[in-house]
Amino acid sequence: MYSTVEDLSRHRLRIIDDAVAAFKDTEFFSGLDRPSEDIARAVCEGLLDLLMEPEKSRDPHVVRRFMEWAYNLIRKKSAKTDRTIEFLNIFEGIVKRPLNNAEDKDIDEFFELCREIVKQKHAELIRSPP
Repeated sequence: MYSTVEDLSRHRLRIIDDAVAAFKDTEFFSGLDRPSEDIARAVCEGLLDLLMEPEKSRDPHVVRRFMEWAYNLIRKKSAKTDRTIEFLNIFEGIVKRPLNNAEDKDIDEFFELCREIVKQKHAELIRSPP
């Protein structure tokens, strides 16, 4: 994991810039008080920084708090789970671009945890009364 963190650190600015470029004109973060580019940057920086903290990125409680925050920023209320997972899939692809295949396992585990948390959040919302 530490070699992955080193490579992520080295490519951090490019990863964030690529992600913001990919998300700024989408509807993922539009309709909020701040420009979608600013929100996309905050979410992408936060998620990448979390990924770069080996202990925190494997702690389900820490990841859950971040993903609940990100989930609440994603627009399209009726399809929030699908949209959040779509965001995670796109961002994961951007993160993996500059890395070698050996480092993919660490990235895959983190994003799979994120997707599981989003699915659990969706299940909780379905069970809770309006």
